[in-house]
Amino acid sequence: MGRLSFVGLGLGAKGVTLEGVGEMIGADINYLEYYTTPHEPQLLRQVQNATGKAFTIVDRQFVEDGSKILGEADAKKVVLAVLGDPMIATTHNELRVRGIKLGIETRVIHSATIASAAASASGLHSYKFSRTVTVTRESVGKLTQAYHILHENLLEGAHTLLLLEYDVQSGEGVSPADALAGLLLAEGNFKRGVVGEGTFAILLSRLGREDAGIAAGTFVELSKKEVGGPPHCLVIPGKLHFTEVEAISAIFSVKQPDVKGNSDGVLRTAQTLVPRYVAKTRRALDSVKPRVGPQYEHVMENAELYMKDAESFLANGEDEMAMLSIGYAEGLLDSLSFAGVVKIDW
Repeated sequence: MGRLSFVGLGLGAKGVTLEGVGEMIGADINYLEYYTTPHEPQLLRQVQNATGKAFTIVDRQFVEDGSKILGEADAKKVVLAVLGDPMIATTHNELRVRGIKLGIETRVIHSATIASAAASASGLHSYKFSRTVTVTRESVGKLTQAYHILHENLLEGAHTLLLLEYDVQSGEGVSPADALAGLLLAEGNFKRGVVGEGTFAILLSRLGREDAGIAAGTFVELSKKEVGGPPHCLVIPGKLHFTEVEAISAIFSVKQPDVKGNSDGVLRTAQTLVPRYVAKTRRALDSVKPRVGPQYEHVMENAELYMKDAESFLANGEDEMAMLSIGYAEGLLDSLSFAGVVKIDW
């Protein structure tokens, strides 16, 4: 009976577990893929020397198609060796599910991955990381999704890991400077106080390799840092515990007063929208008052009260009620316009 095993090589061939080595030695067929991560030149040689087995290098299309691997695994022991942890990539998970549905035994041998390594290398507490973001070449010009995820994470006080895309086949990817510039551009669009030129961040490159590069500093400082080639990732800290500050200071040779979290000063969405809506509604209300009769005084009064409620709810952190209240105020004025009482220029 065959078996399909997914073996994680960790952050390099030297990171593979003894269990993983044993699985590759016992396999009839070994495949090696690294299409999302630039490999060390000696990677193929290292895994072959460690196992005494021959490996066939496969590309992304081969793995995504999966028909040959699944066909062989029906009767033979097949290994797909990948950098990092195998199931972090959705493609591998999908291939595993297909194998299970075909009645093929599957096995996963885990190893270190960038998510755990980034926390370790940065000196930050791993449990304080929230949603991870992948910055692609297509998104780097706007970074709308990345900005909003970072915004949510920082409001929670959580740290954010941003993985900068790199495609081995094309040799193209996202540079740290481009990613930082993209976030600043998004800040200019959304104005939530999420990032600025003085935002403190950590840059990590080629973790687990002999030529790894690390740096920490403000966006301005990091955009000028040279830490070598890809793969790169950025870590943007949220609230920092004093032990995290001490660790970052020691690891990156940064003075402790210069190590800063980024959650303070980040505005909730309502904090940017409600004042804007209140100002707009107040202008409309002031323009309407001289043009309507006394029979509509109660409408004006209620619109005014709803605006005050919105500001009060916002001050108390009741964002949903604040948004609802200013919406009611706008609705009252709109009703006058819909009824043909007065034309309102919003």
